[in-house]
Amino acid sequence: MSAKASPTYKKIIEEGLIRARVFEFLQGELDRAGFHGAKVVSTPVRDVITLYVERPGLVIGRGGRIAKRLTEILKREFGFQNPYLRVEKVEQPFLSASIVANFIARRIMRGERHKRAAFAALRRVMASGAKGVEIRIAGKFTGQRAREERFRAGVMYRCGEDPMSYVDYAVRHVMLPQGMLGIRVRIVRPIEATALPDQVIVLPEKVEEVLAEFSGREAEVAQEVPPELLEESESEDESEEKEVKEVEGDAGEECESGGTEEDVKG
Repeated sequence: MSAKASPTYKKIIEEGLIRARVFEFLQGELDRAGFHGAKVVSTPVRDVITLYVERPGLVIGRGGRIAKRLTEILKREFGFQNPYLRVEKVEQPFLSASIVANFIARRIMRGERHKRAAFAALRRVMASGAKGVEIRIAGKFTGQRAREERFRAGVMYRCGEDPMSYVDYAVRHVMLPQGMLGIRVRIVRPIEATALPDQVIVLPEKVEEVLAEFSGREAEVAQEVPPELLEESESEDESEEKEVKEVEGDAGEECESGGTEEDVKG
């Protein structure tokens, strides 16, 4: 009697757990290389693992030693039968929240003040073309009391579809003598203006079309109105203008004479 096949959802969960463990392992091993992410593609022949890093040379090593060591660990610890590592360089590293968080963590570990490290990262992120960035650092900085400091620039999306589509998020931890520091980074990647829900673009062609449509309607209305009504409206406008001029003239004469007769008697 054949063994009962495991449900599909269990296979999906197991694959997800393995990928999470691989990601965590690579993140710790390739911290100095500026690890951004990894993608695992399984084929009948081999398992292709693509690594996205800031400095590929630190992943390959001299003569490929580091890459070979990582391949052996992936075989032994994670059950990959025939893993194949591919390394790709991240073209704009400061648009990656993971790389920025590692950058801040390394500078704090060297003894640099957290504010200086955060502002340096913030300037580089905005110079790379990001729409916005938020850096949060929490923990014990100087005294025994923990606190959180935030550094922001640009815009930041927090609800709806925008955070999932356009915001990159990463968390790193730094162990210091006074305690643990937590670093959280959010970066809004460069987006086309047409994709943002809070931006309105006025197209000149549409404006011209609307103006032409309104001018055509006015011409049609003018043709529909009979000429007798137009003459009457013009005569009424002229009479109103005469009345206004007469009232203004009387008011000017009163001002020159010093007021009305009742004002003089008073």
